[in-house]
Amino acid sequence: MNKTLLALVLATASLCPLSASAEQQPATETATVEESANQPAQTAEAVIEASEKKVDDAFRDVEETARKYVRNQKRKYKKQGRSNEVFISSGSALVSEPSSSTNWGDARVIAYQEAQNKARESFLKQLYSEVSSDIIKDSFKTNKQPEFEPEDLQSQSKMESVLNKVVAYADAVLDEKLEEKGVDPAEYKSANPEKRKVMLKKAFSKAVTRKSHGDLSGAMIVNTYETTDANGNTAVAVVMKTSVKMKNFLRKLRTSKGVIQPNPKKHGVDIEEYLEVNRENLMYEYGLRMFYDENGYPVLLSFAQAGNDCNPVDYEECVDNRDFSFDEAENDAFSHFAEAYNLNGASETSTFKGKEKTKTNKITKTENGVETTQETINKIIKETKAMSRMTSRVKDLVGISEVMRWTEKHSVSGRELNGVVLAWRPETEQATRTFKANKIPSAPAPQQQTAAPKKNSAQQASSAFLMEDDDF
Repeated sequence: MNKTLLALVLATASLCPLSASAEQQPATETATVEESANQPAQTAEAVIEASEKKVDDAFRDVEETARKYVRNQKRKYKKQGRSNEVFISSGSALVSEPSSSTNWGDARVIAYQEAQNKARESFLKQLYSEVSSDIIKDSFKTNKQPEFEPEDLQSQSKMESVLNKVVAYADAVLDEKLEEKGVDPAEYKSANPEKRKVMLKKAFSKAVTRKSHGDLSGAMIVNTYETTDANGNTAVAVVMKTSVKMKNFLRKLRTSKGVIQPNPKKHGVDIEEYLEVNRENLMYEYGLRMFYDENGYPVLLSFAQAGNDCNPVDYEECVDNRDFSFDEAENDAFSHFAEAYNLNGASETSTFKGKEKTKTNKITKTENGVETTQETINKIIKETKAMSRMTSRVKDLVGISEVMRWTEKHSVSGRELNGVVLAWRPETEQATRTFKANKIPSAPAPQQQTAAPKKNSAQQASSAFLMEDDDF
């Protein structure tokens, strides 16, 4: 992907977004992952500029960019001695509908889901794999030519005779039509007997089956990419991370009932204000991410969206469909919480590849005797079957609330997208549980600023909105 598509969305302490190329930022060998690897969401301007630069292959573009990001992250973790702690993978998918289709918005969301699933499948291969293979060689050769047996030359059986009588009338009609066209029906009264025999066969094949399964809890999307190429094809990619640290932290949040202490080393921004500032770029966010607010409290944000398949010129239809679109997005956003807390996956892939060469002799009895012909066939046979399933189930989710609902037109296709951002905060869960227990909440203690905001410069800056690598 070009430099523009990799551009960073930078935030100053006053929440004014800036842009800077990742390749323009200075880096040293001693720089930590947190300082050099914060990758924010794409901006609408970046996606538009990428489409105007006429990328030839959208899928290859996002796939290579995501893989490059993964390689860089692995190198940085290795320098910090944490290469065995954090697992990183990526996945890419093509939007199956053209931008002219009313289903393009939903096809785009499905592509993000498919890319996420591919990244999860990559994790499964590392967690547990069971592999079996079957290699077969089969050869045969003979010089015994095919021969007619007496029964091969016998007259038709009684059953065939009965069937011939049934179609006799149809034959008569057909004969008449053939004669009208100048064709002699006698040529089709009987077919010459023939017989085939395989004289040589050489075959080789290998079949492989791989099964994987495991616990995928704690895996989160940390970066997304999207490109539309010169032919109008749109592709997306996601990068995911997981670690024991993140799994344990999410488990702690899940069972905390909102009783969480702020982290004095983490200092973010006002989430609502930052969401509003970056409203037009939320269409490039997908999945669950963890951030810290201005007081150092952890916040789980779930981003989801859905398309509107209405006719753009039918205002009433678009308004009616919007409600259903928001319902889809909200359900998807809730599912991100369940998948982060408790997700189990299984996959199975079977492949078969082989070659086969056969030589066949055919004899045909004619009025002049027996004619022999030979046929040689070479074949390459390939077959692949792949299936995966990810399941999650979580009960008693408390304190999840909507922090933003947005409607925007995609910066390249112009298709309407409707999105929802849900948030879990410790104080919101505490307040909700207090309300459910019919208790009056106590006055909250004054919150202290435990860390100073990050200071950005025109040369080097990082966004406080995105997850940091030391969260994992």
